[in-house]
Amino acid sequence: MIDKETRILIIDDEPDICDQLSGLLNDVGYVCDNSTTSEKGLELFRKKKYSLVLLDIWLNNSKFDGFQALEKILGLDQNMPVIMISGHGNIETAVNSIKKGAYDFIEKPFDSDLLIFKIKKALENLILKRRIENFDKKDLDSKLVARSKSSKNLEKQINQVSKTDGNILLIGDNGSGKEYFATKIHSYSHRSNKNIKFIDCKIDQDKFEKNLFGLEENQIIKVLGILDEINNGTLYLKNINSISKKLQGKILRILEEKKFYRIGALNSTTLNIRVIASSNENLKKNKTLRDDLLNKFNFTEIEIPNLDRRQEDIEELISIFSKKIFLENDFSIKHFSEEAIKYLINLNCFKSVSQLKKFIEWIYFMLNEKNIKEITKHDLAELCINLMESKDIYTNDHLNLKIKEAREEFEKKYLMYNLEKFKYNVSRMSSEIGMERTALYRKIKLLNINMDL
Repeated sequence: MIDKETRILIIDDEPDICDQLSGLLNDVGYVCDNSTTSEKGLELFRKKKYSLVLLDIWLNNSKFDGFQALEKILGLDQNMPVIMISGHGNIETAVNSIKKGAYDFIEKPFDSDLLIFKIKKALENLILKRRIENFDKKDLDSKLVARSKSSKNLEKQINQVSKTDGNILLIGDNGSGKEYFATKIHSYSHRSNKNIKFIDCKIDQDKFEKNLFGLEENQIIKVLGILDEINNGTLYLKNINSISKKLQGKILRILEEKKFYRIGALNSTTLNIRVIASSNENLKKNKTLRDDLLNKFNFTEIEIPNLDRRQEDIEELISIFSKKIFLENDFSIKHFSEEAIKYLINLNCFKSVSQLKKFIEWIYFMLNEKNIKEITKHDLAELCINLMESKDIYTNDHLNLKIKEAREEFEKKYLMYNLEKFKYNVSRMSSEIGMERTALYRKIKLLNINMDL
């Protein structure tokens, strides 16, 4: 059954196409709005809540073509599924659409069943994302993992500062969990029923300014900034040490005067927010922040310890990451034996929580097709030996990839390593790695691994 709140925006320069699409989608239960120009379409998108957008690539007689309109839609809502449509489709166009952030692409004239299928898949993906976010927030983040002395001390600090309304500075290495703890502070505070928004200060400074403050022309809001969205909520400034001196002054004004100006605005907008900032460096030593701005955080600075100071927390973290991995992926459910967990702890090679998480993902990925319910110390030892022998199967470079890309990299290098190890004897390799031979051949073909000796 289709949710009555599922509303689809159709933007196409041909009125007949808009009518055809809306008629088809109305028949299966969707609510649709039509627009024949990018300008009207973007205006509708700002005013109403949509679940999906069907967007023509060419858009004649519009201010923006489809790709430009796509960029603006994703700028307003980065999770919005957009299906691009075109009467002049080819593989290159489809690939460009996906590269620019579209969810999918379909050609005119439409195959009605295919279009409805693509829409359903896009909406299911959106629902899954929301479910994961909700699951993360309510179940996995319901309490801090605090068995070690350093994390118990951190938990005490988090509980104390959450009850205040002061600005907070989190200091810790990359991957130490600063965003997680910022979210916890917000969820424990009196602002918990309002928004928390994250912005990375490391991005291009013009883009940072536009995303944060928004854009106004002739007293009309053209781009809604993050500050508009989080009044009475919490702003998280990641990598605050990367903000330019010019913009540091604007941030200082927010903290001192409780107001801000959109870019191009004549009048200020009042603001009531809490600011949580983070950095991976000592700001007092490096002097990357203005003294007057740093002083705004001086009294509430919290150091986030690395995982090598939180060894007692690893077992519970593994349990949390495992649940998330099963939820987010079509993996067969497996659990770690007590000996396997002790083995991971004794490796003592995880500096950050994110490194541990990526490693657990990698383990589940590598063992997914093995018909086992329990991951043993032997399984881990075998994987780690392969890891050390192949040297570059698992590297820090993979931490910057999305999980799907990282999986493909892991899988390709792992299979290439084992092909060489077993001298391209696929039958023997199949038996050794626990993967059915025909499935192994399919995977080798899918990953474009060259089998020519």
